[in-house]
Amino acid sequence: MRYFFFVFLVSINVSISQNLWFETDINTEIDVLKPKDVIPVINDDNGNIALFFINSKVAFGKLHNKEGQLIGSINNISIPKKGKKLIGVIYENDWYTLFFSNNNNNHLSSVSVNFNSGNYSFDEDLDIDLKNQKIIDFIIEKNRMFVLTVSTKNNILYTYKATKNEVTKGFTYDLSDKNFADSNNASYELDLLLFGNSGYSSVEIIDNNVPNGLEKTNAFTKLYYNENEGTLTITNNVFDKYTYLINLNFNNGKSSFEVIENSGFNKDDYYSNSNSFILSDKIITVYSSKDHLDLSVYNLNSLEKLKTFKIIKDEAINFKNTPIIQEGGEFDNYRELEKSSKFLRKITNSKIGVTAYHQKNHVVLTLGASTEIQTNPYLAGTFGAIGGVVSGALISSFTSYSKTKSTRIECLFDSEFNHLKGNIPSNNYDNIVEFKNNNLKSFDSSLETLFKHKNDYIFGVFDKKTGLYSLYKFIQ
Repeated sequence: MRYFFFVFLVSINVSISQNLWFETDINTEIDVLKPKDVIPVINDDNGNIALFFINSKVAFGKLHNKEGQLIGSINNISIPKKGKKLIGVIYENDWYTLFFSNNNNNHLSSVSVNFNSGNYSFDEDLDIDLKNQKIIDFIIEKNRMFVLTVSTKNNILYTYKATKNEVTKGFTYDLSDKNFADSNNASYELDLLLFGNSGYSSVEIIDNNVPNGLEKTNAFTKLYYNENEGTLTITNNVFDKYTYLINLNFNNGKSSFEVIENSGFNKDDYYSNSNSFILSDKIITVYSSKDHLDLSVYNLNSLEKLKTFKIIKDEAINFKNTPIIQEGGEFDNYRELEKSSKFLRKITNSKIGVTAYHQKNHVVLTLGASTEIQTNPYLAGTFGAIGGVVSGALISSFTSYSKTKSTRIECLFDSEFNHLKGNIPSNNYDNIVEFKNNNLKSFDSSLETLFKHKNDYIFGVFDKKTGLYSLYKFIQ
């Protein structure tokens, strides 16, 4: 949640209004099928919006046109037996195909649904040969689903393309001539590098066009997809000395590999921590120890270092716009820390992260470390965490942002990363949270969804009293 540090300076505001877009009655279905998650799918061909309500065994769907009128409905859609996680949705003509994986990400299945005929069919086993490979994640792009894998025998990445009827092999990205090294410059295998410490959630797909919480951006390996260029950038910070960048082109099969030696790294630091974040044409790196921290900004294309901001344990932090905030502590839900040394100690001993987003002509940056958000274990094991990007669904980033448990500072910069004084401005997520807290307290938070439709944010929530699922449009 946003903390506002009020000073008598000009602040930046977001002009946003909301209205009820449309409602759909799910009262009959919800009593019988008891969904645990809702998945929105926007059909760019005709503007229709499909809502799939899912639990671990069965699903039902509602189809609305772009005016919000109900034009199709289908119930009792069986989920494949090994389908434990929804990983993506695509559509073709009247068919919507939902893809699933098992918990180990080594078995794929699918269900195809036709709202016009009311029929559905499923494939219990999509034939994909994963011998000596491990799935990294799933990418939905322009109504195509890509499966990204890494070889467990050599430093090679592969893509596969999934359609309604089959999975076909895509490109091979051979990085076997690249040197992946740890902080002592000993060679390391790519698959071990990407998955990092098994004690942490190590791979996250990041939408850097929206705010994100530190719980999401502190992952060791992050995937950034550029739909306009058809490129995927993989960043990795398993080892504190280096930030690795791998660029894959999904259109022509080309790849590139770059390394940044993190500013401030000292091999004699007994405790240290590092991470990074990509924002537009810049990459931000952070390296911390208990004595100091370096926050550096690089040009993403040339890797030229543009700025470095430092924190020294016995000195005040001169680029923060809020106090040092600690939320989610064992005894106090909110407190402020006074000393830089305490901040450095907490973030170095935890899982450090940095995240940023554009707010008009400014950049809002959050630096700190987080603890894991406690979620429903049933959801976490099935459909609580969607592996891929599903038609603009933003609920993952919204949840990590609005329910953060972290020690952090928030900073305000101009577009060239010159520090600015003043308030941290509210953003779209803040306005949605405020609207939710003021108007939707009695609604079922387990069936929330958030996605973008054109330039507007759409927030969905279920009212148990009326049986209506409501979609609110937030218009900028």
